[in-house]
Amino acid sequence: MKILGGDEAIKMIGWACLNELSTFGALSDAVIVDLLHKGVVRHYQKGEYVARFDQVAEDFQVVLSGRVAYYRRFEGRDVLTRHFGQGEQMGFDQMIGLLLQNGTDVAIEESVVVDISGEQFFKLHVDFPADFGLLMINLARELAREIEILENVIGRGTGWREEE
Repeated sequence: MKILGGDEAIKMIGWACLNELSTFGALSDAVIVDLLHKGVVRHYQKGEYVARFDQVAEDFQVVLSGRVAYYRRFEGRDVLTRHFGQGEQMGFDQMIGLLLQNGTDVAIEESVVVDISGEQFFKLHVDFPADFGLLMINLARELAREIEILENVIGRGTGWREEE
C-alpha cells in the first residue's frame, strides 16, 4: 500500500473519471479537491488488505479506481459479502451509525481508495453546505442500493422467486 497526495491521485484518476464517480456525482471540483487533499488516498496492489475490527468506525472510503472485496466477520470466520467498484462508498453506514468495524477489505485488482474521516465529513458540511447536501443524496442512494441487494439475497435464500 502506498499513500498518494491529492494532486497525484487527481492526475492518476483524471478529472473526467472523478466527475463520473457515483459518490462524487454533481459535486463541484473544489469539493473533490478538498476530499482528496484532506482525505488519505491509498493505492493498493491486488491482494493487499485492510482489516478493521472492534473499533467504532471513524471514517468511510470511496473507491476511486479498481475493485475491493469486503469480508464480514461472522463467528470467527470471514465471509465475502460484497464487492465495491469504482465510485462506490465503503463503510459509510458503519461511520454514521457509530457501529463497530467488523471486516476486511481486500483489493481484488489494483485499486485507489480515499479515506474520509468523520471530522473531515463534518468540516465539509460547514465549508461547503450545498455540496454536502449533494454528497448526502449520493450516499443515501448508495445505501438504498445496498439495502436492495441485501433484500434480494434474503429473498432468494428463503426460496422467493420473482414472477416471470
